[in-house]
Amino acid sequence: MEPQRTLVLAGLRRDKGTFIGLFVLLFLAACALTFTISLFVDLSTRAHDLYDEVGGGDVWMICFTDEAGTRVAELAETPEVSDVRETRAFSAPVRFERPDGEPKSDMQLFMSLFEAWETGLAFNVFTDDLSAHAANPSAPQPGEVYVTPAEKVLRDVELGDKIMLDMGGEKRWLTVAGYFEDPQAGTPFMGLKRYLVAPETFDGLYELAEKTYETAQAAAGATENNVMGGIAQGAFPELEINASLSPAARAAGLNGQDLASIIHRTSDAGTSGTNTYSKETLLGFEGIVTQVITAVLATFALLLFAIALVLCVHSVATAIAEGTVDWGIAKAVGIAPRTLRRTLIAQYALVACAALALGFIVGIALEPLAWPAFLLVTGLLVDAPAPPWPALLCLGALLMLLVGTVAVKARKLGCIRPLSALRRKTADVSFTPRGSCAISGTHLAPSLAWRAVLSQKRQYVGAFLCSFLLCAFITLCFGIGGAVADDDATHQALGMWKSDISAALVSDSVTLDEVSTVIEEVAPLKRAWSEAMVSLSLDGEQHSFVGLSDFDVLGASSLITGQMPHLANEAAIGLSFARQQHLEVGDELIVTSPTGEEKALLVSGVISSALDGGTGIFLTLDGLEELAGEDMTDVTKTRQYQLVDDAQTDAALAHAEERLGDEVSFDPTGLFGIDEVILLIRDVLVMVGYSMTAFAALLACVAVALVSRRMLLAERRDLGIYRALGLRVRTLRQSFALRFLGVALIGSVLGAALVMALGSQLIGSLFGLFGAGAFAIVLPWWLAALLSAGLAAVFALSAYAFSRSIRTISIRELVTE
Repeated sequence: MEPQRTLVLAGLRRDKGTFIGLFVLLFLAACALTFTISLFVDLSTRAHDLYDEVGGGDVWMICFTDEAGTRVAELAETPEVSDVRETRAFSAPVRFERPDGEPKSDMQLFMSLFEAWETGLAFNVFTDDLSAHAANPSAPQPGEVYVTPAEKVLRDVELGDKIMLDMGGEKRWLTVAGYFEDPQAGTPFMGLKRYLVAPETFDGLYELAEKTYETAQAAAGATENNVMGGIAQGAFPELEINASLSPAARAAGLNGQDLASIIHRTSDAGTSGTNTYSKETLLGFEGIVTQVITAVLATFALLLFAIALVLCVHSVATAIAEGTVDWGIAKAVGIAPRTLRRTLIAQYALVACAALALGFIVGIALEPLAWPAFLLVTGLLVDAPAPPWPALLCLGALLMLLVGTVAVKARKLGCIRPLSALRRKTADVSFTPRGSCAISGTHLAPSLAWRAVLSQKRQYVGAFLCSFLLCAFITLCFGIGGAVADDDATHQALGMWKSDISAALVSDSVTLDEVSTVIEEVAPLKRAWSEAMVSLSLDGEQHSFVGLSDFDVLGASSLITGQMPHLANEAAIGLSFARQQHLEVGDELIVTSPTGEEKALLVSGVISSALDGGTGIFLTLDGLEELAGEDMTDVTKTRQYQLVDDAQTDAALAHAEERLGDEVSFDPTGLFGIDEVILLIRDVLVMVGYSMTAFAALLACVAVALVSRRMLLAERRDLGIYRALGLRVRTLRQSFALRFLGVALIGSVLGAALVMALGSQLIGSLFGLFGAGAFAIVLPWWLAALLSAGLAAVFALSAYAFSRSIRTISIRELVTE
């Protein structure tokens, strides 16, 4: 045991430069992987724990009070339901204003849910700076309202801002006094937003909502509306229901999605006038961005480990080749080959264990720093980390992979014979004969570089693989950034759309064609269309059904398979919905209309769209009208417009308002408009991708440092001979840098080419988690070439910098040897 310990320490001391480099790479990989896995686990755990902690039901329902009593009774009689909790609420159109009354946006929001403090779930309240949960939360004062952090992210709502409620001609203002944590509707990716008010404030507003709704009902002659539908854009009372599974149903393995399906099949509680969401669906909305971001970070962490593994293999191979004499002498003095192999394995295992352990500790320590940032995209704040077993298991698997790789390479020690090793003396580089690779005095540095690469091709495999992997990753990041370069590109990449101007006729004296003509007097139109959306139940859960008069707004690239709907009985479905329901083009989709009638739709195509996380359904306007009936808005008097240059929107809108006056309403009514959620996705992707790109350049320097150190040691005698022949140090350093430039350029070009060919499919698989499965990277060929050249230049400059040791070579010492 003592000889092995001595050999291990001696090897670590001799090759400390190499082991330090490997330590740094493995440390960074372990830190990034621990951070990523722990973050994903903690956010997921927090979402599930908080949902149960606040008392959320396995099924969350929102319905009009007209049918509430009947539906609560039906739920109570369902055998799979053990508990039904009711909470009074109301919805009203809202608009955010600054403290001075200046509107923050022209957009009026309809999907709201106001309820009184502590009458529903037991919500947590944040401190004013959103850094922690308030220790002793108090109810909002009369005239105040608590909002979720999503409003801060999407609409820049600050404490002290105002919320204006349109209560059927009467307006009420509430002051934003705090933020609360909502596991059901707190994420920015949930369209419905909840607001908490003081009980006394709620009572007055609820009565006003009832009067407003009764007046609207009498005027419209309707008996009920769809909560998410088009005509329910006024104030109205609601009932919020949280239904929980019975112990027997839970023991049988049922979950919230199963319960929603049962409710839909056995009662009217999941049909017209009711929005139903399972616990699993709500938690899925919470995890949309978390999944994407952590997937990108995990890819980067695994890339780090892959580079470390490549350099480890290179280091082991060169260590065996350079130390042939030493290994042979060790065998000659009686040290068993098994001991030598264990020695080599132990050296790398010790370094790897230390690096992974330190990376694990630092990753765990850094993870809490990201909790406030992820609060903004999830609406949840992690307050305690979960046990880090997943990260430990993953690092353990990577350690076993690395040690196993070293063990395989260490078998080459068995091929070394003591006598043969002594005869070889040293492991100097044997250059390719001059006849095969001549050295030109005119281009001395490139000639020397070319000859060196041809002579020792295996020595440059590590640099080639590192440049290949790094350039592929960098190109992928820039391709994602190019796909979301601006607002319009982001919408198109995610299968969404925006309207620059919305028009709704107020008077019959004006036609929509005249509106189009007036707008075109200032700005040319790119596209005009009509749209509508209703929310209907499918197998118990709500899905958005969108009707479009022009499917070009989705973009041609959004169609994955099949075709867009042309007939009233055709529907194109989102990718996530197709996967969940196992539907393909040509299959039949049964939908229950608001009246309870079942209608069959033919699946005409599968769409790549982030609408509702990829679960939206697209129809023609006629098809949506036949399906939704009175729940659909009248689109004959509304139209959406996209301009060729959206920078002219304000001018065109001002001109149209001046010309048409009160005869046309230009309030935004598009489904998305300039959707802040879409822009949030874009900002997150660009920030994460470009940050990782900058870090990748540093990795290139570390990789070159590890590879070049071994090469300079192996070529020490030959470099000394070159110097003795009169070659300048600068020429030798240039030649050394050119080797890496050529090798890295080939690897970078191949990596960029691979991403250009297959990158869209890879990213499509990732973005398919929330429906955008046809996400295509956008990267001009010249930019891909520039990235390849830039990374190769980083390799070359790093090699030139690390070749300074050529200056220290003593010619006299080499002659003495």
